[in-house]
Amino acid sequence: MGSVRQLAFAAMLGMSLSQCGSDEAAVCARPKLAPNQPNGSSALASVMVAMDSQLEAMHNSAMTVPNYNWKGQRLLVHDLLGHDPTDGSMINAHYEAHAPLYTKAIEQFNASPSADHFNAIVEVCSQCHQGTCPGPLERIDKRRLRIN
Repeated sequence: MGSVRQLAFAAMLGMSLSQCGSDEAAVCARPKLAPNQPNGSSALASVMVAMDSQLEAMHNSAMTVPNYNWKGQRLLVHDLLGHDPTDGSMINAHYEAHAPLYTKAIEQFNASPSADHFNAIVEVCSQCHQGTCPGPLERIDKRRLRIN
């Protein structure tokens, strides 16, 4: 009886392995992963992704271009209060107090672009996320310019 079970197991194993024996082998070898945002992004999350993208691009340029010229650099202002969040509880008094500070930091940067004003924007983002949605704090810290 034990040999019958072993034979059945071997047959089932052989069938499952044979399914990966064709062009599907690469698919069978990789685990299936869930999408990053299975339900899509909220409007506010999409705005914050756009904010991060522009900060990342400028950060990368400033860190890789010797004697980076800040003159003429500009960042877009994103409306943080006019979009729906992923979860309504994310809009609290802390968020409502810090969102306008982001706009002011961008305006200050655009009026006088510099590494210090860039880092001021990153700091405002960090302070807001500390009291509202701490998940992206590590990512935000990566935007901070390390100034000598």
